[in-house]
Amino acid sequence: MNAPSKVSGFLSEALAPEIVDGVYRPLLARSFAPSLPAFAAINRAHVVMLAEAGLMPAAVAAEILRTVDALDHEGAAAFTLDPEREDAYFNYEAELFARIGATAGWLHMARSRNDLKATADRLRARDLAERLFEGVLALRAALLTCAAPHFATVMTGYTHLQHAQPITWGWYLLGIEAALRRDAQRIGDALDRFDECPLGAGAQAGTEFPIDRARTATLLGFRKAQDHPLDAVANRDGLNELLYAATSAAATIGRMAQDFYLMATFEFGTLAFPDRIAITSSIMPQKKNLAVLEHLKARPAALLGALTTAIAAGRAVPFGHSQESGLESTRWMWDALGELAEMLPVARVVVESAEPKTERMAELAAANFATATALADCLVFHGMTFRAAHHIVGRFVRLSLDGSPLSPAERLAQAASEVGESCPAIAPEEIAHALDPSAIVTAQSGTGPSRAQSETLRATAGTALDADEARLAAWRAMREDAARELDAAMGAIAGTAAGAAP
Repeated sequence: MNAPSKVSGFLSEALAPEIVDGVYRPLLARSFAPSLPAFAAINRAHVVMLAEAGLMPAAVAAEILRTVDALDHEGAAAFTLDPEREDAYFNYEAELFARIGATAGWLHMARSRNDLKATADRLRARDLAERLFEGVLALRAALLTCAAPHFATVMTGYTHLQHAQPITWGWYLLGIEAALRRDAQRIGDALDRFDECPLGAGAQAGTEFPIDRARTATLLGFRKAQDHPLDAVANRDGLNELLYAATSAAATIGRMAQDFYLMATFEFGTLAFPDRIAITSSIMPQKKNLAVLEHLKARPAALLGALTTAIAAGRAVPFGHSQESGLESTRWMWDALGELAEMLPVARVVVESAEPKTERMAELAAANFATATALADCLVFHGMTFRAAHHIVGRFVRLSLDGSPLSPAERLAQAASEVGESCPAIAPEEIAHALDPSAIVTAQSGTGPSRAQSETLRATAGTALDADEARLAAWRAMREDAARELDAAMGAIAGTAAGAAP
């Protein structure tokens, strides 16, 4: 006769060995230890709520809470895992029964693994979201700090990886910060949307027990209880949104790393890094390889893979709990998010360590006619249409490349004649100013990379950073208040149980 199930009175057989080894053993190995902190928090809040609502005797609640605390302190080493028990929760519960016997049976009143797992996922995602948000804020702060001294450090701006217009190193860094500011906003907004507690949703239809879902939400530091029980267990869209926001942030950082990668080559030579940022070659002794930039460039691929899995696993799934939506969809999510959180300080150190080679930057900014647009604008200021000015300056550049011996003013007049336009009289010094890359720094109007405009953008970015730091502090204060409230409630239950003991 086959052995019965270890977790069900209905199932007459244990799981097939192939299913145990192919599904539940690897699932348990990768999910058990990371689940323990959430299980401890959820069990404490749930027991406190049941005791306060009069649904669980204080003595029972106190004994369960003591055991939950002991298991939390001992960690994963306290458990002997058995994949025939299917998952992390049933293994947790088995150890609880081993320690306190039938009293452990009270714990699962008015809940399901479905709402427990959904709540555990949100607790885990919330922690990761706050870490990601904090890491992006630190990177933004580094960008602003490093930008400020370089609002006059002229460099080439590129489009299609060709010389385009002069900008400054400080202006460039402000642009990266502006993109990361939106990425931080996406992370924060995702957190705010999934900061609702699924606990009490049961399997999908709630419970007939008169539980207080708002109380457990408060004790776990959530903003509120999630309104609809079916929605609470059926969806992981909030986690998917966080994963997208993280992917976007990784892509922004990866693009910055790609720029740094090129700029640090011998051929570009506009950026240098200290040796602590580099590795060497195993065969070529002269090599200084910026492999860290390669890791930053590759990070979006891992996140995109996790996001694709999350979306694909959740498509065409019945609108309710399933392993596809509850487990398979998050298969790669946790590692991807956690590793990005660990990589954000790496990106910050890279930014702080980048050394702009100012002379080489200025040399390239003055080369290859990166100031041609400014010369065209100068003609427009003298009454020409921009399209006419564009044609004239294009011909001016061609004449210059062909080695015309004429002065810039004469060359400009010849260019106008060749394209059938009448060139306005422009003083040689005005033409020289338009062709000078450093003139952008002293510009007094427009939206370009002048020092004044850079200072304005820097101030705006600083204000936004301060607001985001306050937002992070508010989240953490709410979690800390919840932890203190939960500790106090557990202490009150322990006191009540002690007072009632004979």
